[in-house]
Amino acid sequence: MFASILVYAPNWIGDAVMATPVFRSIKRKYPQTTLDVIARKPIYELLQGLKYIDEFIPLPDKPLQQGICALKLRPKHYSASIILPHSFRSALLSFLSGAEIRIGYDCNSRKMFLTHAVPFPKDENGNRKIQYMTYEYLKLCELINVSSDNLGLELASSEEEDGRWKQQLREQEITGPLLGISPGASFGPSKRWDTDRFAQVATELHQKFGAVPILITGPDEQDIREQFMKQCSTKVIDPFVHSHSLSRLKTVIKNLDLLICNDSGPRHIAVAFGIPVICVMGPTKPEYTESPWERGAIIRVPVECGPCQLPECPTDHRCMKLITSQMILEQTEKYLRSDE
Repeated sequence: MFASILVYAPNWIGDAVMATPVFRSIKRKYPQTTLDVIARKPIYELLQGLKYIDEFIPLPDKPLQQGICALKLRPKHYSASIILPHSFRSALLSFLSGAEIRIGYDCNSRKMFLTHAVPFPKDENGNRKIQYMTYEYLKLCELINVSSDNLGLELASSEEEDGRWKQQLREQEITGPLLGISPGASFGPSKRWDTDRFAQVATELHQKFGAVPILITGPDEQDIREQFMKQCSTKVIDPFVHSHSLSRLKTVIKNLDLLICNDSGPRHIAVAFGIPVICVMGPTKPEYTESPWERGAIIRVPVECGPCQLPECPTDHRCMKLITSQMILEQTEKYLRSDE
């Protein structure tokens, strides 16, 4: 029996969503155990509302402050810590926290900080096995006798935020299917399909199904927002004019009929809420993010230079340019078809 467990959450939004089965599975196995999660403040907002987490510990941005934060955890005497990120720093912080058992993958020269350095699973050729990130995270939990409950990703939204968003839609007299369009990707430009093509798809779906484009962009994507607004030939709803909070992002995605996006955080939020997704994928390996719980389609064109996993394309970005608007449109009818 573990008195308390500390989980170091991933730093990226999509990865953090894919980690949610870890929190739930631990708490289901050990309901009397205190389960705390440590991560950057934006991840707290993303995970807020999950009943399996007893306390969230915000991780400061600066390395020195992170170390001080970890040292302050020592009086909690954690029985175990599960380190989901692969970074050297996350293992060091776990060591500084004084957790008795420290479990993480054996990578990035951090073995000295772990009591259980877990080798990555191997494929039949002896290479690191590429698998859905949720399964990779859950593999670490086997050392504390926790297995997957196979219930998928999970997030919670705020009732107050839900009410504000629905009221906004009523005030604007929105009646058609809500079509989320997310043309950004914080990983880098290599993940981004042309914004003009997103706008073309949104325009055609509005004309054919009366779908209302809901533009989903981040606080650092003003140029993408402006380009989409300029190219889209129909009314676009921007939910983030006044706020770019993750609380609002969850609410907006939860209430969509369909999301069309790049391989980015909003995709995984949609999976957690059971919203169908048409994902445009180029330079990334689909095995890392293909979820058995995902509804929709992944649109990709195999190319000889990919998947490269690079944030910027060193050549002609053919993996994304070969994806046409028609490829996307062909996958949308089953989700936006009118009942009339």
